Amino acid sequence: MMVGYKKWGVVLGAVALLATMPSKADAQFVRYSPIFWSFDVNGGAAIPVGALSDVASVGGTVGAGLAYFLNPRFALIAEGSFDFMTGKSGSNNFSSADAAGPDLRAWHYTGGFEYYITDPTSNLLFSFDLGAGGVTYDTDRFTVDDVDCSNPDVACITAPGARVTSTYDQTYFAVNGGLTLGYSFSQTGANNIPMVTLFIAADGHFAFGKKEDSRALAAGYGVEPFGTTIIIPVTLGIRINIP
Repeated sequence: MMVGYKKWGVVLGAVALLATMPSKADAQFVRYSPIFWSFDVNGGAAIPVGALSDVASVGGTVGAGLAYFLNPRFALIAEGSFDFMTGKSGSNNFSSADAAGPDLRAWHYTGGFEYYITDPTSNLLFSFDLGAGGVTYDTDRFTVDDVDCSNPDVACITAPGARVTSTYDQTYFAVNGGLTLGYSFSQTGANNIPMVTLFIAADGHFAFGKKEDSRALAAGYGVEPFGTTIIIPVTLGIRINIP
């Protein structure tokens, strides 16, 4: 798994290096940028995908990001967000006190880069971003009836009368990528710098987990343990640009 992490680091580093180099074919690719910093806040829906959708329903998300521009189209970014999703409804093995299944929370913290396909000093914003970092999952303590999870090397097994109490509290390496579309206004200064941007964004967050960590939670829903998880936040936000 560590080899995969190193490959992601090499790819992100190479792209960042190439993006910061001046381009003879594009006069806009210079070190100077009319925008030096930007800050944004956002909120919307957190959509669990794949195996994660078996244990969590669509929920909400809030987040914030900070960007530092190395040239007019390329910025280094740091982002953080918080997702909150309710337990999946339906038949399960949770005890009567936890019949609905535990809520699932996720904290994302990543760094990476954003590349502007459009001129960031124009009214239209269209960009893509890539990043890497971590995600921390967290649930309240839950109890599952009629299952035995005592063997850590295998999935929990059906065992009438048995009971297991656990949580799903784990931190994993994660990568993310997405697209942002927005409209900028309140332009000011000699370079007509847009001070405010309203935007909509869609991202994919991929966390590289371990199946053994999700055994008890999966047993509560009667599904297979899962490792890699995917959440797609779709958000609306506001970005403040600082020249």
